[in-house]
Amino acid sequence: MGRGYASVAIAGGQLYTLGHRDGREFLSAFSQQEGSHLWSAPVGSGDHCNGTPTVDGNRVYAVGLKGDLVCADTATGNVIWKTNYGRDFGGRMMSGWGFSESPLIDGDRVICTPGSNQAIMAALDKKTGAVIWKAPLPAVGSRGKDGAGYSSIVISQVGAIKQYVQLVGRGVIGVRAQDG
Repeated sequence: MGRGYASVAIAGGQLYTLGHRDGREFLSAFSQQEGSHLWSAPVGSGDHCNGTPTVDGNRVYAVGLKGDLVCADTATGNVIWKTNYGRDFGGRMMSGWGFSESPLIDGDRVICTPGSNQAIMAALDKKTGAVIWKAPLPAVGSRGKDGAGYSSIVISQVGAIKQYVQLVGRGVIGVRAQDG
């Protein structure tokens, strides 16, 4: 499986995880029944992996240490789309330990945490990776650090407003699900 701290996601008779081997990060699938390796897809160049993949139907989503978010086909491992938090969103982590989240699937969207002040959180079309919205982080004080934290987004309902709640370097935030 490779070196790292990712756990496994189990769906459709397959186990999915991230691991570092041969100088790269890979998203890999294994047979739940036999334990045999089915496929591996390159994710990024980090020296270990933190996040656990998220499975949704025939797609699996994973975030690498340096902010590479990939969507791959569960049967073949073929990468359907890929984005990078730093390059595409100006994202960053609040420390040097690397990105560590499991992307959230909510309906037709994948919700993720690039960690930039212009896109602390983002909603992407889960089929294409196209940006639906980016949530900016307003000035929230001097405590903590800029960037993403070490957690995964959860859904909350506050009154009539559905929101995504996440821990980032400056604290806990809530973002309106409809439009960021």
